[in-house]
Amino acid sequence: MAPSISSALEAPKVSLDAELRNAAAKLRKHVKHATESPWVTGSVWSPRVTSTSAVYSHAHPAGTVASEVVASGKIRPGYGGIREPWNAEYIALMQPSVGAALASLLEVEAEVVASRIAQDGTADYAADFGTGHLVDIARLINGEAVAR
Repeated sequence: MAPSISSALEAPKVSLDAELRNAAAKLRKHVKHATESPWVTGSVWSPRVTSTSAVYSHAHPAGTVASEVVASGKIRPGYGGIREPWNAEYIALMQPSVGAALASLLEVEAEVVASRIAQDGTADYAADFGTGHLVDIARLINGEAVAR
């Protein structure tokens, strides 16, 4: 009997430990190529008012191209200057050192999952006490939707 069209189009199921490892590898790749930490925010003067705040790396001399990470933000009408720096501040919080630490945490979870599978054949995971938060994070990093 030939497989149905819908089952032929479905992607093969990836194991939980592979999902976690894939996310960790993706994070590590981006950490490797990102401007070094620590990152901080600062205001930006923009003649066309296209950006109001920026993220800079303190790993490079101030004012150099290497120190610039990204510019972002928005101005509240009538105020001028940096008023809504939340995008830049969030980006600065998620600097490469945070990504590296998260990748390590995902790798630990992958080891726990792989050990559990080897032990009893189940994909139950224990590092995040069965909440699934680390798997959700891995799926988001891997570009998958997370239903909660």
